[in-house]
Amino acid sequence: MTSRSGRTAAVHRSTSRALAASSRYAIGAVMLCGLAAAQAQDTAPPAPSHAQDDKRATGESYQQIIDRLGDGMLENLVIRGEHNARTDARAKKRFYTQLAPMDDYPAYAPKQQLSGTIRISGLYLHDGLIKDQWVAAFQKFQPGVKVEIVQQGTIASGKVDIQTGPRIADRLREVSEYERSTKQRIFEVDWATGSYNVPGWSPGFVIFVHKDNPIAHMSVDQLDGIFAGARTGGWKGTTWDPGSARGADKNLRTWGQLGLTGEWADKPIHIYGRPLKYNIQLGFERKVFQGGDIWNENTMEYSHEMNPDYTRYTSSVEMVKDMAADKYGIVFSDMGSSIPGVRALPLAATKAGPFVAITEQSLRDRSYPLFIEQWAQARLAPGKPLNPLVKEFLTFMLSREGQDAIQRDGKWFTVPASHAREMIARLDAIGPQVDERELGLQTDMIAPKKWEGESPDETGKVSATQAYYTKRFDLSGLPAYKPGAQVSGVIRMPASGQMMASKVGPALVAAFEKLHPGVKFEFKDGDLNSGQVDVSMGRKWTTYFAGEYYNFQMKHERSPREIQIATGSADVSGWSPAFAILVNAKNPIKGLSVKQLDGIFGGPRRGGWAGTTWRRQAGRGADQNIRTWAQAGVTGYCANKPINVVIPPLKYHLMSVFERKVLAGGNIWNDTAREVPLALNADKSRTVPSADRAKIVAEDPCAITFAPSTFAAAGTRVVPISDAKGKAFVKPSLDTVQQGSYPLGLGVYAYADQLAGQPMEPRLKEFLRFVLSREGQEIVQADGKWLPLTAKVARAQMEKLDVVTPQVVAPKPAKKPDIYLPPDSSEGS
Repeated sequence: MTSRSGRTAAVHRSTSRALAASSRYAIGAVMLCGLAAAQAQDTAPPAPSHAQDDKRATGESYQQIIDRLGDGMLENLVIRGEHNARTDARAKKRFYTQLAPMDDYPAYAPKQQLSGTIRISGLYLHDGLIKDQWVAAFQKFQPGVKVEIVQQGTIASGKVDIQTGPRIADRLREVSEYERSTKQRIFEVDWATGSYNVPGWSPGFVIFVHKDNPIAHMSVDQLDGIFAGARTGGWKGTTWDPGSARGADKNLRTWGQLGLTGEWADKPIHIYGRPLKYNIQLGFERKVFQGGDIWNENTMEYSHEMNPDYTRYTSSVEMVKDMAADKYGIVFSDMGSSIPGVRALPLAATKAGPFVAITEQSLRDRSYPLFIEQWAQARLAPGKPLNPLVKEFLTFMLSREGQDAIQRDGKWFTVPASHAREMIARLDAIGPQVDERELGLQTDMIAPKKWEGESPDETGKVSATQAYYTKRFDLSGLPAYKPGAQVSGVIRMPASGQMMASKVGPALVAAFEKLHPGVKFEFKDGDLNSGQVDVSMGRKWTTYFAGEYYNFQMKHERSPREIQIATGSADVSGWSPAFAILVNAKNPIKGLSVKQLDGIFGGPRRGGWAGTTWRRQAGRGADQNIRTWAQAGVTGYCANKPINVVIPPLKYHLMSVFERKVLAGGNIWNDTAREVPLALNADKSRTVPSADRAKIVAEDPCAITFAPSTFAAAGTRVVPISDAKGKAFVKPSLDTVQQGSYPLGLGVYAYADQLAGQPMEPRLKEFLRFVLSREGQEIVQADGKWLPLTAKVARAQMEKLDVVTPQVVAPKPAKKPDIYLPPDSSEGS
């Protein structure tokens, strides 16, 4: 393997590795956590040891931070480059040299001789020592089969037959896209256990407390009480399970609630945690929260960051270091982050015990409850068995020969022999029949396509070709389109989505082809990130860790070009309508600022995803929480009662949009929030969750929610909003949303690729210039759903078309980073 640290690319790695690495449980960003907000001055945790003045919370909005600091490209090059160098240093090294007897594992015996090619993806599988052993051993048994193990590739795309790594079903966006494209439930078996202390190779979850903390051990239920908040359900794959609900009475917020006495009894538990967008969180949610996603709002996040000298601020190191100085702290991390001053707790699945310390052996036999699995996932069509090649190779992976290669790699551990037999038996499964009303229920809520709106039409009644607005705004201030030089060639665009389903896309295309007859459009669904289209128009791309914007950056080492081409609707369901804030009709609140909304819906945070990098500038303190209506200025009515926050499930795509608009990119929510999901009625018809939330608010005098204003029902009232304290409160309307005076309006965007140092491709630039012109915006307006841009916004977007973006290069740090290599061991206890 060519070392990434020896490559010339700014991030020191291949394109394929970057995308695969972004979806690991144990990637460099796996390293942890954050500082809990103090509940009392005398018990406040110490200031972070490496806090930097220029990274302190600024009170800026998401967009203000990006405008000042950039979109995160440079930071991610630095962070990924160091991660890749560290991973390369470990990939070919054996850390655990003890070889266990394999007699209890079933020997691989081919059921039939096969031919063809079996394709398996897995970043760490590819780069470690297992790949060559598996290829040689399997082809010895099956000489007619060619085995290809590659760094990346998904079963949803069909590029591989088996996808290994973290559990796809935990990553709701990916599993939603799989179910949408295949109309199948995903098939999975787990074939290895994560490491004891090797960063990157899925080290088991460890709960650290201060060395002086007298707590002896904890159960998983107690961890749930500490790290989570009350919840109305949880995720089992893409199925919302109300059976995972628990009440606030199970919250554990002081050490006394865990049985400690004396000075500890009333002391708040200071929680250090990862950024909630990291993939590693999902496994913790499954194992500890039963799939719930409401975290204790006092969880303060530590993320990888770029230091001023272009080295990496490593979250695991800094977080554990800070916790070691905090007597009342707790954190979940891994043994690779253990330092003097902290102590790992024995854990049990239930309060009854047994309580088991993490060791190499307790991971091998899985008696320690918070091990991490390595999964293998494949397609399994309804009513069909597994593909014979897939079944044979999965059988081999779980066999004596396959598992022996795992232990000889010296990083992951083998699964217990009994578990290997259980997984092999599962390979005889026949694909379950699926009801598409259930299978695809949550898909568009969790992962709407890039060329759709920010959330689907919940009513099922909005027609893509109907005009819902007849008002005509004066667009005379927009620049008229004047063709420059004639352009020619092909422009590729997605065939589906709102742009082409409405009258907007066809009309724009027809008008532009008339002006430029040398240009032809090709329509086929595809991703700009993969080079399948030239321009993609729809919702705003997600920008947090492993989001769509981030993935483009990591693959291409440049950012996509983002151009706003329209304003979202005022209130047309599914067409990126503005957020309206709904309260009970009797609530006398006159208005709320965006910061007050943050105080109501959000929690204290150490930072947020302002762009594709996590920034402390987006943080805020617990002093800005608003938990009663009196704190929002209401007297009398509900004044001293809690604000009952009602929201969609946090895993819905729309929640990341609200985070961007209101929480400055932060992910910490009010942990009393009540999630209301989309569900099926008894007759299999769909509920309308925005209407359900509005109904709750109508029946609860102290409640608040957000939804398109069209769902404001009897008994509710739309609250005017201001974008800053002291500014006028504005209600959402056609005029205020189109003019941009209402602060919670949304947009419609075009994305294109543009090589660094070069102008935008002429025909694409000319087409986007037409879309932004008076003539183009008249087409948007005539469709009667999205709203046209103002002249100011249109001109600003046109200016962006002329920008030539420089190549972003990560400077070499002055000092070489220290790369942690866990000691070779035969027993890690």
